[in-house]
Amino acid sequence: MTTGIVIFARLDSSRLPGKVLMPLADRPMLDWTLQRCRAVGLPVMIATTDRALDDPIAGFAADAQIPLFRGNTHDVLGRALAAARSFGLETLVRVSGDSPFIDPAVISTVVAVHGRERPDLTTNVFPRTFPPGISAEAVPLATLERLNTEIDDERYREHVTLYAYETPEAFRIVNVPASGPDYTEGGYPDLHLAVDTPADRARAEWIAARLPHGDAGLAEIAELAQEYERTTSDEGIAT
Repeated sequence: MTTGIVIFARLDSSRLPGKVLMPLADRPMLDWTLQRCRAVGLPVMIATTDRALDDPIAGFAADAQIPLFRGNTHDVLGRALAAARSFGLETLVRVSGDSPFIDPAVISTVVAVHGRERPDLTTNVFPRTFPPGISAEAVPLATLERLNTEIDDERYREHVTLYAYETPEAFRIVNVPASGPDYTEGGYPDLHLAVDTPADRARAEWIAARLPHGDAGLAEIAELAQEYERTTSDEGIAT
């Protein structure tokens, strides 16, 4: 196994505690993320912390028969590196567990570009042309090892690739833009599809309840998100 998708998830979000296991259309949000990642066709794993607080995520992984790695809470870089080594990954594709509408096509494109270009980091957020919640990074094991060696600052260790983004002259970073030659369907950068707050969860629940099938693409999800914004705006005017 050389390339795999690792979903990073924990339960102590400050703005919406427990969010990754909250239901969306009667399924845990993490299951939405998992199933959409599985649609890529690559091995999928989950990485969480070694605290008792995150035991329910371990239970979810066991029920879903998905490989699990547990590591340091705040040293997410160390956790990512240890997970990559544990899973035998040459390239770790990083996805956040609060991304229930992550687009398999976007992940596939990032992976394909990474395989072609072989840079230090392949991403679709540098600069960002996709909405939050539609983010994927392909990070080679060698890059994780380099970051682990060079970085002591806790801020950078908590945000795995932030140091590379802030020192781009030191890394070869390849970005996949929404309007580029590899992905040309439009990125909808003004939308917000990650689930960080109760308002985000309300929007995600509304969208999830209206999806005719779980593998809807970004264009269909964006249309529903835009409809939700129009609906809630109209309701606000009416009241």
